[in-house]
Amino acid sequence: MRWEGTCSLSRRAFLKYPLAASALAMVPWKGSFEWNSSPERSAMRQEVQVSAIAPAQEGWFMPSEQAPHKRCWMAWPTSTEFWGGKSMAVLDEVREDIARLAKTIARFEPVTMLVLPGQEESATKICGTSVSLQPIAFDDTWFRDSGPVFLTNRKKQGVAGSVLNFNAWGKKQPYPNDRTIAQELLTFLKMSQFRAPFVAEGGALETDGDGTLLVVTPSIANPNRNPGKSVGQLTEELCGWLGVQKVIWIPCEHPDKWTDGHVDGKARFVRPGEVLADLRHPEIGKFLSQAIDAKGRKLKVTEVEPPSKVRTAMPDFCKCYLNFYFPNGAVVMPHFGDTKEDQQAQEIVAKAYPSRQVVPVDLDALASGGGLIHCVTQQEPLPLA
Repeated sequence: MRWEGTCSLSRRAFLKYPLAASALAMVPWKGSFEWNSSPERSAMRQEVQVSAIAPAQEGWFMPSEQAPHKRCWMAWPTSTEFWGGKSMAVLDEVREDIARLAKTIARFEPVTMLVLPGQEESATKICGTSVSLQPIAFDDTWFRDSGPVFLTNRKKQGVAGSVLNFNAWGKKQPYPNDRTIAQELLTFLKMSQFRAPFVAEGGALETDGDGTLLVVTPSIANPNRNPGKSVGQLTEELCGWLGVQKVIWIPCEHPDKWTDGHVDGKARFVRPGEVLADLRHPEIGKFLSQAIDAKGRKLKVTEVEPPSKVRTAMPDFCKCYLNFYFPNGAVVMPHFGDTKEDQQAQEIVAKAYPSRQVVPVDLDALASGGGLIHCVTQQEPLPLA
């Protein structure tokens, strides 16, 4: 079944949601960014101002990731419970990968790394001086999913954020700090924040910045995140909290065990009306080639072959060329040691984004955890001029 939900909702439609589910928090904060004190957290939450207005009603929307960035946010790996053992790389190896990635991105835009209080010195030794650090309590390195989705506005200056109520991909691992990291970062940044009435992760969302959103159905329309909600209801909510006009719901026959099929491992926009699709899922490319976007364009699809060989046999290894990140002026993408396929993928990406420098990076330790570059980065866009 094909779902291509469109939205043209009135202000009244958004007012049906409970006030607590659509909070707009604008909390001034003065001081250092160290959130290891529960009284501080409680005091901040008591000052939250509540609004029933969805961000789209005030002109906010999720821009394309290719829009200019102010900086990239990342999170320093901490979890010895997740990393290590027979099926994944050990924590020290993952930290080396994260540092290598951060320093690569820092060649093109500022990078701020969230770090647990007390780990600043050890992080600096590996990351070097090109990466800034901010201490905060969090649980894992997958900040694309736990962090906020930043929004821009054609009517107002500045940047805001939608908080998507992270629940560790359907409560698949502990998340006592990651459940609040999005709103706490937005509070520190003194940004307006909008709490969505649904659960989702940043890696589940791919927008062209021109009104169209791609999502993979089981990663959002799933009882482990949004029990009892229909695709139609979720379409309305995604439009309201991300400022899009159409949601294309992509079916997925074989969702992965961690994310239930995040779109950042399946398809990425080249520009409005054109996407790259991963040939590990040929049915997705076929589906998208028949899809119509928010402006009535039939999508043009270019398929990308996955690597035939990789350097590891770890079972959750993420071998996806499309899990890349757009720092200003570049595309930072993975390579896997398959000379032929690596080169072919880099040529496709270079042709798709001709104004950007293609920078391949070896991140096998990180990939052993089931994710890659896009999963551990979150762009903070510049305000619209």
